[in-house]
Amino acid sequence: MNNVTYKPVKEGVHVVVLRTALKKEKSNRANNSDRGKCKLVKTVIAEETFDEWEAAYAWGNQFLV
Repeated sequence: MNNVTYKPVKEGVHVVVLRTALKKEKSNRANNSDRGKCKLVKTVIAEETFDEWEAAYAWGNQFLV
């Protein structure tokens, strides 16, 4: 799943695209190796700064799934 974050900055609009995934951690117990806590991991896919909001929305929409 991809998330797009829009943030106003002095020069325009800064857009960050993040991919969010659940990562399963291994359990410390030997007999419960298939059990583990899930952790949310965010990875930055792309970053860009635009002058106008319209351009930022148009660029960010391509990453939404």
